[in-house]
Amino acid sequence: MEWQTIRSWREPGFWLPMACAVLLVSAIALGGNFWAQHSIEALRQMATTDPAAATAAAQRGLRLLGWVVCGFSLACAMLLGRYFQLGLRELRLPPSGWWSLGAHRVAVGPGAGTLSRFGLGLSALLAAAGVGCLFAVSHLLEILSG
Repeated sequence: MEWQTIRSWREPGFWLPMACAVLLVSAIALGGNFWAQHSIEALRQMATTDPAAATAAAQRGLRLLGWVVCGFSLACAMLLGRYFQLGLRELRLPPSGWWSLGAHRVAVGPGAGTLSRFGLGLSALLAAAGVGCLFAVSHLLEILSG
């Protein structure tokens, strides 16, 4: 596999996208942690007064979480599928355009095409795993409630 350098380590086009991604992921993780702790504490307080309502609320929360995980997985699979589709068309990973923001080097040639085919398979697997997670959560809740 051949590699081509497209930008220096010092350019903002390299480090700025990574810094923004780290900040965004950190903010989402902290917000999710705060929300989860708040929800669990509310369920614990509800369980002391009304266990049936707490069980129903926990089931609703788990169903919502299953849908969120499935949606996130499908959205990521679609983005990765498009990324690898463009990479296969151009025989370059990452493909040109905004996809290559933050990249220092790109893989070119037949090796990039092979990686793109492999990536397309992985994105299909990610989509199937997201839908499978939704079915698994639904089935688990049916078993626990029945």
